[in-house]
Amino acid sequence: MFCKKIVLLLLIVVPGRMLMAQTADEIISKYIGFTGGAEKWKKIKTVNSKGTYNYGGAEFPFESWAKSPDLYKYTVTFKGKSFEQAFDGKEGWRIDGFKKETKKTIVKDKAATAMANESDVELQSPFIDYKRKEHIISLEGKDSVNGILCYKIKLVRKNGDEETYFFNTENYELLKKQAIAKNTELNNSPLDIYYTDYKKVNGLVLPFKITCKADGQTVLDITVKDVKFNIPVRDDLFKP
Repeated sequence: MFCKKIVLLLLIVVPGRMLMAQTADEIISKYIGFTGGAEKWKKIKTVNSKGTYNYGGAEFPFESWAKSPDLYKYTVTFKGKSFEQAFDGKEGWRIDGFKKETKKTIVKDKAATAMANESDVELQSPFIDYKRKEHIISLEGKDSVNGILCYKIKLVRKNGDEETYFFNTENYELLKKQAIAKNTELNNSPLDIYYTDYKKVNGLVLPFKITCKADGQTVLDITVKDVKFNIPVRDDLFKP
């Protein structure tokens, strides 16, 4: 009788663990489907976005560009001054006109691929073909975001960076991401990034509102007002 109980316990526990490993992939697959599907995203070669940053109560217009495979640039302007940051696939650069900088500062390694104020810069979700990109994912259970039950997925990138994502259990939309702040002003503190106001653009679904919080306090609100896909963008836009 005792042996039968042990066998029954193994039948319950072992498949459960196997299901847990499979479920992470299933959740990600459904999330990618929610956003429009991997095949549609793979056809996107450039993204141009415009909107506003609200930082410390002040609102600044921004424009960003991303180009396959890993080029990006964004510009924030206010009263004739601007902040620019970019990455050309090999090295990054930035110039802060708000601090009266007149020369570009070259940015290398991880800093080169991290946007100031934590705005996402990747043209394509890191979860699309994550194994080929040598990222690792794991299901960390469930949690809630603003009262909504979510699946909690941990992503460990090839470079070692760790991020935790929260997906709505009902429709698999991404509601929140947790990561260590790359902005030096935030002193490597944990950052919560919330995604809302999802809209469809050319068959792809994107969040048009992104809110970044540190220690429960909002540090940045990003409101996207316009997104265009596959418009011509010259490579020299990203060069130092």
